[in-house]
Amino acid sequence: MLKCDIWKMALENWERLVFSAVGLILIGYALRLIYIDQITNAGIVFGLGFLSFIYANVARFKRFKGFGFEAELWEDKQKEAADLIERLREVVSIYTREVVLGKVKAGRLGKSPNWGEAWKLYNDLVTQHNALGQNIDFSALKKVMDDYFLFDLSMPEIQKIGAALLKGKEVAMQKIHDEFGPLIRDTAGYNKRFAQYSSISTKIDNSFEISAKSDLAAHALGVWQDAKERLKRDFDVDAEIDPQVLERLEKISKLYQSRPVKITPELVAWADGENN
Repeated sequence: MLKCDIWKMALENWERLVFSAVGLILIGYALRLIYIDQITNAGIVFGLGFLSFIYANVARFKRFKGFGFEAELWEDKQKEAADLIERLREVVSIYTREVVLGKVKAGRLGKSPNWGEAWKLYNDLVTQHNALGQNIDFSALKKVMDDYFLFDLSMPEIQKIGAALLKGKEVAMQKIHDEFGPLIRDTAGYNKRFAQYSSISTKIDNSFEISAKSDLAAHALGVWQDAKERLKRDFDVDAEIDPQVLERLEKISKLYQSRPVKITPELVAWADGENN
């Protein structure tokens, strides 16, 4: 009889038992993360554990259905629980954003991050939140990650464009020297030619700001085409570059136009420099 009562109680309260167990495990893991000095990650795990305990209590409250005061009390508790869950959802969303972007921005002054690890972290966190039924909107975070990702894809190719245009401008400057000689007598003519030379852009200022607001790859292709035409028209200089550089920028531009970016292993390998 006692075994039957225990089994019946377990069946009636299985939701509470499951969420309580998950909450206990997550809080235990959070304490371990604090011990190894991973405070930010511990905050996220602790929030998830606390959220599990809230779900456990919500499941328990559902079994108390009465009339009058008791029914009103359940409605109040239900609203309080919903408000608390919503606030916790916002906290977890903030922690997730900071952890993921911290991974993306780490070491940015040196080189781009390990995008394989960054996207795995993002996918793991989103999957875990969805598994817990939190339904958090991560579209804003994905947009920022896409900004950095497309920027890191574009910059190596943009640097190659800059190097190719600098070589073209060196040839153009030599032609100016040959045309006017060491002693410049035609100042007006020299100034006109130098103005043509100076109008040829070889770099893109504020490249990350451009990437966050528009199509950086398309912008770079426009800079290349304009400079190439000016070198040919004004100095009869043919700027040369590996066609693969332009092909890659065209592909990146298409990725921008079809955002959010669908991440593939090939793109990750490319961003991490494995195909350069």
